Amino acid sequence: MKALGPKLIFVFLASGLFACSDKMEAHLEKYADPKTDQPKELPPPADVYSLSDSKEVADRIHAMTFDEVAQRLGAHRYQGKVDFTFIRDKERVQLKESALIVLAHNGDFRVKVDNKGDQGYEMVYSGGELFVRNRYSPYHKRSQLDGLHTKWRNKAYDAWGSIYRLFRGGLHFAKQGLTRHHGRDGLAFRIGLAAEGPHLSGIPEPVKVPKGVTEFVYPIQPTPAAQDHWRDKAVAQSAEGRLVVDADNGCILFVEFSGKLAWQDEQGETLRLTVRANINADGFGNPPSIPAPEADQIEPLPERIAVDTRPLDPFYGKGYTARLGAPAGVAATRANDKKDKKSGGSPSKP
Repeated sequence: MKALGPKLIFVFLASGLFACSDKMEAHLEKYADPKTDQPKELPPPADVYSLSDSKEVADRIHAMTFDEVAQRLGAHRYQGKVDFTFIRDKERVQLKESALIVLAHNGDFRVKVDNKGDQGYEMVYSGGELFVRNRYSPYHKRSQLDGLHTKWRNKAYDAWGSIYRLFRGGLHFAKQGLTRHHGRDGLAFRIGLAAEGPHLSGIPEPVKVPKGVTEFVYPIQPTPAAQDHWRDKAVAQSAEGRLVVDADNGCILFVEFSGKLAWQDEQGETLRLTVRANINADGFGNPPSIPAPEADQIEPLPERIAVDTRPLDPFYGKGYTARLGAPAGVAATRANDKKDKKSGGSPSKP
């Protein structure tokens, strides 16, 4: 880090899931703070009975993360299914996604996400160890020091929260009375469109540059939503469903929802979006723990070889690099040399 100079450099990379190197993980372990995994002290729960009348209470309940849900509900199972269908003229694009989160009494958890595109991932956190795999791949043991396992768990849980933000909070929740949901006391609501319309902004504010940082700041590339402002243009056409919220701690226990939005793009064409969601929490108090994957399902991470793809170094010539390791061609030649030595032949020439 000394080579970076006295100023801090902030670089945000959209890398793959849990893609930090083994060397970085080993470095972090030296400075790991055992207190970072301790649960944070929570504020008093929201007043569920005022959900029909208070936008602040509605925003707080629907923005709750699974980290908070885990502390308030304890061990349980969460299942969520969402269906988004975009329609323009005769074109139709559909996304279906399902998420499963099982939280154990001892803090272990399992997350499984699948979608219509035949993509997904699975995480198992058992006994302080984290195992991750893509949908059809073996498990790989990973470090949890970066906290990405809980961040992706929050993302898997955020299906209903994202729909609430998509409608920009323009939903009304009519109280229907107390109910029982898998042994817990809940308050049921009927979901409809709010007469006063939405109150949340569709486009989130861009990331602000930290105070005092003036160099090495890259321009923010706007997303399609920020370029077209379609989230701000989208007008809710319909919304109906049923919501059950835990009466004691304000956690969402059940959602059954369908709604439609419409807007015009830059060319004046009308686009429509149909949204459906089915959310359910059950199995409260179980399981006591979650076992790690079987040994035959776990494989070590593939070896990562740092190479420089530049064939020439401007100062030292072919075969030399300043910092990034051997060039790809030289690395391949060295591998051939090893084979030749084993076979008794002469080394290969570059």
